[in-house]
Amino acid sequence: MNWPRNLTVGIIVFFASSSLSVAYGIPSGGVYPPEFTWSDGEWYDSWGFNRNYYGGSDGFIPNVAYESIGADKELAYAIGERFKTNYRQRVERAEAILSYVQRWTDYGYDEDNVRMEGVPQKEWAWNGDEMAHMFNETTFSVAIGDCEDMAFLCSTIYLAAGFDVVLVSPPEHVALMIWLPEYDNANYYWDILDGRGAGWIWVESTGEHNPLGWTPPDFNDGEFEVYSLSIISNINYAPHDPQAEDDVSVTVSVTTEISSISQVMLHYSINGGMYKILAMTLEGSSYKATIPKQAESTAVEFYVSVTDIEGTVSESGEFSYTVGGGLEIPGFPFESIIVGLTIGLVTLYFLKRKRSALSRPETYMHLGSPRASNIKYEVSKLWQ
Repeated sequence: MNWPRNLTVGIIVFFASSSLSVAYGIPSGGVYPPEFTWSDGEWYDSWGFNRNYYGGSDGFIPNVAYESIGADKELAYAIGERFKTNYRQRVERAEAILSYVQRWTDYGYDEDNVRMEGVPQKEWAWNGDEMAHMFNETTFSVAIGDCEDMAFLCSTIYLAAGFDVVLVSPPEHVALMIWLPEYDNANYYWDILDGRGAGWIWVESTGEHNPLGWTPPDFNDGEFEVYSLSIISNINYAPHDPQAEDDVSVTVSVTTEISSISQVMLHYSINGGMYKILAMTLEGSSYKATIPKQAESTAVEFYVSVTDIEGTVSESGEFSYTVGGGLEIPGFPFESIIVGLTIGLVTLYFLKRKRSALSRPETYMHLGSPRASNIKYEVSKLWQ
């Protein structure tokens, strides 16, 4: 692809004329020397994915993102696990990860930095592990890549650090979002129609000073494709306002393309007590388990864990509800008005708080491509 030149980084990584090598780099498939195969005018990696083109069943979006998670995880995933251990608070952890990626990567165009058998590549995608091996914190070497390379690296780290992650692909660009509804400083909170509402925030890793949660203005129309990288997604429970006589059904989607699944478990706690564990059973395309009915005013917390065949455990975020906690408007008109006004005032107060000032930097790499299709994904958004 021919990328625009407004923010080119003038650092070039050189390649041998007959084979590919990158400083601190590992090849596709975890073998050395690197192995890429030339077929029908394009280069394919050891997984059979096209490193020169983004689209189709063998294109690099989202396929190359899966190469550094699940059974194939390596250095990039280990970096994320380190963040999960060292940063107990989720918001602090999320900000630290973005700062880390911005520190150890620089933006560069593929045709300036990638050569295969001496030929500059107009488009090339690196997976997360390949990017992670390009930078070195001891020698202060940085990794050079474009938007999809940084998104693949960043998404792997966030996923390993315990966040739900989706890749987002508006026309001519790749970024990611994480589920972090408690974050206060996003300019948009996105609903990707996964049943959880607006709580996904944008992660734009291509600019050195882009803050967490900043959606670039070119992409605030919601016209982008969404690809889930999380093994666990689409967690729903019903009824949402359970009463004392209600069992609560929990359903979850589990991505088997990333890793082969051994077991899916539902963990739930009553009034802050020890967690009880229920095995979730596959029904259709979702896993399901039922939390038994509880007494009025009982506080229930739950999360889902998935164990793959290699023993790796992935956990969802926590969900909670209170039995009988649904709002019941009093029967008299005057009381109903008072309650309604109170709710409205409280809502306006919190919305006003969410409109806290946030500088909206304009530094990001919006990449042009003559081959990019104008894919549209209708996503609802909530303006902060």
